[in-house]
Amino acid sequence: MSNWNVRHWVTASMAAIGTVATFKIMLEYRNWRRDARQKKARRAERKRRLQDPNRLAQKGLPTDAQLREATFMSIQNADRSVSLKGEDQLLAWLRAMEVADINAYSPKTRLLCATWLELYTKHRKFRAKSPEAFKAITEVNKHDLEIAWKLLERCRPEGENEMMAVRLLALRIAKRLKDHRRMVPIFDGIIGRLEREEEVHMREVLEAFIAAPYLGRWGATRLLGGYFVKKGGRLEDFHKVAEHPTDEPDMKILFELAQSKIKGLSDQDLSMEDIHWTEYVIKTLRIKVESVECEDETERKKAEQKFQSKIKWKEVKMPSETKILRLGAITQMLSFSMYPIPMVGPATDTKMIVRGYANTTEGMRSEEINMENRDPSSNLWQGQYVCVEGETPV
Repeated sequence: MSNWNVRHWVTASMAAIGTVATFKIMLEYRNWRRDARQKKARRAERKRRLQDPNRLAQKGLPTDAQLREATFMSIQNADRSVSLKGEDQLLAWLRAMEVADINAYSPKTRLLCATWLELYTKHRKFRAKSPEAFKAITEVNKHDLEIAWKLLERCRPEGENEMMAVRLLALRIAKRLKDHRRMVPIFDGIIGRLEREEEVHMREVLEAFIAAPYLGRWGATRLLGGYFVKKGGRLEDFHKVAEHPTDEPDMKILFELAQSKIKGLSDQDLSMEDIHWTEYVIKTLRIKVESVECEDETERKKAEQKFQSKIKWKEVKMPSETKILRLGAITQMLSFSMYPIPMVGPATDTKMIVRGYANTTEGMRSEEINMENRDPSSNLWQGQYVCVEGETPV
């Protein structure tokens, strides 16, 4: 075989291989398009069946339009509170839904229903007239908030504003469910965009700022709090809200504690195992006055005489409902003074620091408790309590 014939044969073989390969790619592409069309058709048919009014009616469920209208009517536009009108019917519908039923409703309707559940469970909690009723309502709220979470799962509304609303509502619900593992991915997404200097809406900054202490992210607390103040946010508003019965912590105090970088506040992210949600019931409180300080000498002597009998350790009886709440990486409680004030601060398994201040009938009062549990196997916490009257808290 001559050289020309060899070259000709090789070229012809390569051309044949190229033709076969091209034909194979075209065939695979055609098959892929056919499969994609079939999958799209199956999804459309499945969605049509799910949204079939007859199917929903057979299960006692409303159509998308009916559910959206009923939910919207129950939410008062003026103050975003929930009325009592139609709430039983709405709850019955939402509790009866299975996963397939939830997917039958549009993203807008699911977002609206989840918003309603979040507002309604918050409103219902304040109806409790006794500790037993409060405990029962808390359990029911947990079940209903799980429904709200399912409504938001795989919810992909059109438009960035609605997507942001889904993220922020999911973050609030995860916090109320005391589930830091669900909070972290949403929180990290907001922080990541802020650190990359991408555009972040102030609503996202605000929600992430509130969530940061629960996760023990003290460096992020400073970052978000500083950004919030820089954009015109008022930390004092958080303090005013915290003075009333509410679950929201005093972010002004938490931001100040994060800025002070007190011992025990690490910028390193806590592991999931170091974040706990629990309650401590105070069984016994023993106190001893160490010292009394006062600028006015006469007042100082009066105070010393007043506390003279308390120099030795004294056991103080506590009401049975007195509790310390461990919420993730923070602690919330009421002070032990005659006029209890809300206190909040960072917490670990061995250390708690809580601080609070308020205007009382005796003037401005600020209190701080710094406690340690030196033996993790015991429930004994020891520390120092500082009360300052008549001064503006620093």
